[in-house]
Order: sequence, then structure tokens, then C-alpha cells
Amino acid sequence: MGFLEKLSKIKDSTSKQVIDIANKINWKSPKTIGSLAITLTLVSGLSFYALTTTSVSAVTINGQHLGYVESPEEGDAVLAEYLEKMGQPYGVLPQTRDQIDYEKVRIKKSDFQDSRLDEKTIAGMLNFYIEGVKVTVDGTTIAYLPTQEKAEQLLKEFQEFYAKSSESNQVTSVDFAEEVKIEKASLQPEQISTVEEAYETLIKGKVTTKEYVVEENDSWWLIARKNNMFTDEVLAGNPGTTEDTIIQPGQVINLVSVTPYLTVISQGTYSGEEIIPYDVVTKTDTKLRPGQSKVVTKGSNGKKLVTYSYEQRNGVEVKKEVLNEEILEKPVDEVVAKGPKRRTVVASASTPSRGSANGGSIVDRALSFVGTKYVYGGSSASGFDCSGFTKYVYAGSGISLPRTSYAQFNSGTKVSKNNLQPGDLVFFSTYAAGASHVGIYIGGGRFVHASNPSSGVKINGINDSFYGPRYLGARRY
Repeated sequence: MGFLEKLSKIKDSTSKQVIDIANKINWKSPKTIGSLAITLTLVSGLSFYALTTTSVSAVTINGQHLGYVESPEEGDAVLAEYLEKMGQPYGVLPQTRDQIDYEKVRIKKSDFQDSRLDEKTIAGMLNFYIEGVKVTVDGTTIAYLPTQEKAEQLLKEFQEFYAKSSESNQVTSVDFAEEVKIEKASLQPEQISTVEEAYETLIKGKVTTKEYVVEENDSWWLIARKNNMFTDEVLAGNPGTTEDTIIQPGQVINLVSVTPYLTVISQGTYSGEEIIPYDVVTKTDTKLRPGQSKVVTKGSNGKKLVTYSYEQRNGVEVKKEVLNEEILEKPVDEVVAKGPKRRTVVASASTPSRGSANGGSIVDRALSFVGTKYVYGGSSASGFDCSGFTKYVYAGSGISLPRTSYAQFNSGTKVSKNNLQPGDLVFFSTYAAGASHVGIYIGGGRFVHASNPSSGVKINGINDSFYGPRYLGARRY
């Protein structure tokens, strides 16, 4: 017998059995009718349940219900999309250590639409972190960044702020004085800085403020001496005070200091023109009245080409060796005739001295260089650093200044902030303690200075947010 014949025989036998069973049932029996009613009700209920509900996956994070997704695959995709969005500002993909579980459940379709997992339900519930890096200096963390590349960019830009090669300045080596490391770290988003934010922090330095209680017999000078500070630095930390401000025992004052986070050590060779200031020679002329004077011969500065090797720490020269010097143009002395003193003068005499100029001419000359580029060690019109700029401008008026900002601060006549006049030198404690920066006061609370490689010679306010807290003092020549 073939397969089809067997199948037909089984079908006929089954049909016969079903008919026999149906014939034996008493369809008018109340028991039968009740059973059929129950069965129909269950079938109808099950059909309605199947039509109004759906099979989904419940999502829990660390045991807390979060929402529903059609499948675990959809849940993973939604979470991955959220993490990717959170990492976009940092250019990396965040990670999470949270326990994420899925459980198969059946819920009303309307509940599924109302509680479907999305970005809003994830926000604030999912904890994530970023595998970034931290920059440490001698074991102390100074910045958190999203990637190794960003950290290296930060350190390179900071080095270039103090040591950038140019046509006249050939930098041969750059390093940090401190031990600098870039290490991997698991970071929260709020810890991470952009390169720009971290760079600004490094440039400003670490501002430390501590309170000092005035003791018996203390003075502004003595307080500065006790704390290894300049008097002007102490006054700068207490706005509105001068050396004449009276302090009383028990009074609390602020001691504000700025120290660099990093020290850039650079070595190189600088070659450029420098001014040779002219001398002013005075001669007594009895034909003039006492107090009267006139310029007999107008002076002019000379020029020389100087080449020297140097070592700098954050732009300040700590070593310098002149390799070659070539006079390009000799200076011409300015000869000034003066009338005799009121007392009788037996014979005329001449004495050479460095001249002085009024503040107006100094300011005019200084402003003519606005926009000139910043050059490390530069002291010519082709590029300046801060003290090279002041030295060059003053030399144009016959006044010879020391080369560094520290030396310029330690000479000249001290001037209070309230008595500043155009042409005065103003000093600031910026990247290092003491007079690490200098500019020329131009009036109206402003000064002109060789700022940094990114902006060159520019004008700023002595009371602005950066320079105000760092104002150190002023000198007049």
C-alpha cells in the first residue's frame, strides 16, 4: 500500500471517530451548553488579549526599570546612540559600567508607546565615563583632556608661547623644568577641559591667596619682606591701598601670588638689530640766562647687529652670551647748551649723561609699533619681547634702560598707581613672581606692551580681568 493510500485511510478513520463522538454528545444538556459558553468566552478573551497587547523587552539599569524596547538589539542600539551623542563634544565614545538587563514581557500596546525607551528616559539614569587622559606636573594634575592627542597639543602650544622660532630667533631646544606626564584616566564629563580652556589656565598661572594678620610694628614693606614679596605685590592684592594706607595690628589683609604651573626651558640663538642710545652732552653757555637751554646738535641713535646664544625660563633670559656684534651706525651725541647756575660760574664744563624725554614723545613712539610681532629676545622694530620693547622705545628718546623687566623695575623712580603719567613704565607679575612683564602707560588706565607671540604689541587696560590682579607697580625715568 502506498503512502497516499495510507494517508487517505487514516483521514477516513479520524473523520468517522469525530462523527461518532459528536453523535454521542447530548447537545441539549445544560452541562454541554455551559461548557461551550465557557470555551467561547475564553477563546474570545484570548483573541482580544492577543490583539491589544504585544511582546516586548523591559529594560532595567542597575535593577531600576527604565522602559521598553521591541528587542534587546533595539535597546543596545538606543543606548549606543545616546552614548555617541554624549561623546560628540569630546570626540570620543563614552563607556558605561552600569548593569543593563532585558526581560521578555507582554504589555498593552498603548503602554508600550507611552513607555518606549528613548533619549529622555535614558538621560540622568545612565552613568557613563570617558576614557581620557590627565596631565600631571611633578605628580599634581593640572588638566583633564579627552585624548592623548589633545594633551600633546596643549603642551606644544604652551611651549610655543615662550619658545617659537622665527627668522631672527632660532630655537634649538625646548623642554620643561618639571616632570610632565600624560596618563590614562576614567573621567566624568564635567572634569574634562577643552584645549583652549586648559591653555588659558596654564597661561594665567596658579593664583594663590592667603590671609595675613597684621602684627605689631608691621608695615607694608615689612610684610612684603616677611613673605618674600615686593611691596607693590602686597598692595596689588589689596585694591585701594597705597604705601600711605595705615594698617592696624589684628587687621587681616590678602597676600596674592601668581606662580606658573609649568616652566619652559628654551635654548637658542638670536640675531637682530639693537639700538645704541645716544648720549646727551650738556655744556654751560654764559650767553644764556640761568635755567635757559637750547639744543646745539640734535642727537641720533646708532644701530648694531647683535648675535647671541641664550637660555630662557618662561621667556626670561637666565643665560646670555654675545657671539658677535657689528656696529651698523654710530650714535651721534646730542649737545645741549644750558645757562649758568645762579651762582657765579668760574669756567664752563661739559658732562655726558643719559637724557630724558617727556612722556608724550615716548607714548607716540610706543603707539607707532602697535601690531609689531612678538619675538623672544627681540629688541628691534622687526620684533620685541616686553622689556626689549620698552628699552627700544625709551632709547629713541635718549634714555637707556636695563635689558630685563626685573632690572627696569629695580631702577627708576617709584610712582604710585594714583600718580601715573603717560610714559611711565608699568609692571606686572604674570608668568613668574616679581616684575615678569612690563609695558608703557599711555593714559586713561591703559598701557601698550609687547604681549605675547599670538598678539604682538597691543593695548590693554591696567585694571582689566587679567592684568588688574597682577599689577605690581610703576617706575619713572
